[in-house]
Amino acid sequence: MSNQIFWLASYPKSGNTLLRSILIALFFTDDGIFNLDQALKIGQFETTVHIKRNERIFGSDFKKINKISVLYKYMDKLQSKKALGFNQDFIFLKTHSGLFDIGGNLFTNPYNTRGIIYVVRDPRDVCISWSKHSGISIQDSIDFMLNDNSSANWKEPSRREDIFSDSRRPRSFVASWEKHVISWTSTNWNLPIMILRFEDLVYNKRKVINNLITFFEKNFNFKFNNKDAKINNILKSTDFNKLKEEESKKGFIEATKYNKLFSVGKKNQWKSKLTKKQISQLEQKFKSVMKKFNYEIGVEF
Repeated sequence: MSNQIFWLASYPKSGNTLLRSILIALFFTDDGIFNLDQALKIGQFETTVHIKRNERIFGSDFKKINKISVLYKYMDKLQSKKALGFNQDFIFLKTHSGLFDIGGNLFTNPYNTRGIIYVVRDPRDVCISWSKHSGISIQDSIDFMLNDNSSANWKEPSRREDIFSDSRRPRSFVASWEKHVISWTSTNWNLPIMILRFEDLVYNKRKVINNLITFFEKNFNFKFNNKDAKINNILKSTDFNKLKEEESKKGFIEATKYNKLFSVGKKNQWKSKLTKKQISQLEQKFKSVMKKFNYEIGVEF
């Protein structure tokens, strides 16, 4: 293994797709202009196609990979260049898995990992987006986020094609919002990690893009040409309203039957959507991590 993966990690519905859009425009275009047709240039690790393509890795355990403890035995092999199917020096991969040890097997390790970018979002807004995305109530969404044992299905290639039945589908260990954030942001691995807030991705995007460029230049000696022009085009082509309009016209592979991927994309939705009891549930459980990332709690409105 040769530190081949840049992980783009986040709790579900925290801005990972917006981050990927920026990085695709930065790394895989000459002019910095992004469109949704390019979205698969940075894919998600947890796809059932990836499992099916590497069925040989599992042997007789293939029939038991719906059990997280079994699946995690093979994470290291699933993250090899051969299993991932690329020949370049590195690859970007999106993940919503927490950086947890399951039965003595970590989700990933520093030998597979070149760098980490983690996106954190106010959990009071995450629960609203996860509710829409999953077709569940806001309270059920909150209960999911509070649960230290929460898991999520690996993504199927499309809503029309099921590789695995529901009973056999691989699952990622997500855990609670707090434990997920801590798992990625408190690692003591000796490798570069950058932590972004969703709110800055949306409302202070130029600064974030400049910081991303610095992150890759300083730590990995990447060179970017025509930076100013490229940044201006990235800002225009990854504008949330533009992406929302493009998704409405073309659709997007990562949308669900319940909701489009680019829905609202604003902060502080929770002030008008959550009850005081629901706000209190999230703030009491997550207050230490929320304070660490400068999310105000106990706000009267």
